[in-house]
Amino acid sequence: MTLAAALFLIGGWGTLVWGFFVSTVALWHSSFTINSLSHLFGRRRYETPDTSRNSLFLALLTFGEGWHNNHHHYMASVRQGFFWWEVDVSYYALKILSWFHVVWDLRQPPRAALAASVVRAQIDAAEV
Repeated sequence: MTLAAALFLIGGWGTLVWGFFVSTVALWHSSFTINSLSHLFGRRRYETPDTSRNSLFLALLTFGEGWHNNHHHYMASVRQGFFWWEVDVSYYALKILSWFHVVWDLRQPPRAALAASVVRAQIDAAEV
């Protein structure tokens, strides 16, 4: 409510509507999109008991949450993009905050969890 009041005082009704209400609704919709679209579109790196998928487009839209199959594979990780090429802006922000001791104990996926993709890739190659 402090943000809403500040935006209203700074710029009036238009600033309040766009800076608070529209941006909040857009944030909600992009978050809800992950739990629907990321089970339909994208690629599966890991075998999980659900239909979760990784999607670069959704990851860019939601600052990293589109790496949904990674999340379902190892949920305790702070980062959804397990590899350097998987853009995860939320993780980058948390990592920077950890440098200033605002957040700490950022859990990374263990090597065994990451290696599961290599095993699956070898199995897929053998099936071809």
